[in-house]
Amino acid sequence: MTIHINKLLTNGKAIFLAYDQGLEHGPSDLNMKNVDPNYILDIALEGHYNGVILQHGLAEKYYQDYYKDIPLIVKLNGQTSITKMEPISKKLCTVERAIKLGADAVGYTIYNGSENEDEMMAEFSKIVDTAHDYGLPAIIWAYPRGKFVPDPMNTNLLAYCARVAAELGADIVKIKYNGDFEGFKWVMKNAGRTKVVISGGSKLEPIEFLHKTHEVMQIGASGLAIGRNIWQHDKPFSLTKAIQAIIHHDKTVDEAKKFLE
Repeated sequence: MTIHINKLLTNGKAIFLAYDQGLEHGPSDLNMKNVDPNYILDIALEGHYNGVILQHGLAEKYYQDYYKDIPLIVKLNGQTSITKMEPISKKLCTVERAIKLGADAVGYTIYNGSENEDEMMAEFSKIVDTAHDYGLPAIIWAYPRGKFVPDPMNTNLLAYCARVAAELGADIVKIKYNGDFEGFKWVMKNAGRTKVVISGGSKLEPIEFLHKTHEVMQIGASGLAIGRNIWQHDKPFSLTKAIQAIIHHDKTVDEAKKFLE
């Protein structure tokens, strides 16, 4: 069984452009420019991203023609922010449908610490089985959340979530960085051979984000899955080049920030 993960990587490193926030967060993250999926796909294409993350509905209607030069990651589950129930994110798209849409990988969120985590883990395990039969990498969004999680940024909890991703067969785990530089090395160790990409999260000042990027790469992350920090920025291509300088070319923050000037 060969998992075709290298299509998503450049020398083992990756920057993915995430655009699943429209379902997860609603219009609050969007404006009249970035509400248009074509705008995001233009950034992904011209910015030479290693992949773009879409829900299946947008992939079907927008991932066409020359955009197919961008590797596609289809997010298979999701939830809205409207309800306030105990966290659960159910499958909305099958692996087979993702493949028909041109997917090079599939993604799935698990909320460890939710009373519903067993349902999500069981569902993801079936997704891994199917995806790997087709040679597709499977990615876990590992977000501890729910009534059993007093501190979702606790280092040991993040390490546990990374371990769960590895144990369930994820090829890549997308996880948040909590700023604990030394402690996060334990998170990386628990991921084992599962590659770690760091969630970009809510928008930061560009220099602050470059420092975050540099830190996680020093710890041993494989890259970032970044959305709002790029497509909410007024100069997304300049910030993209600065981030790529750190991730793909081992540049310092001072060297990278020249792209912002």
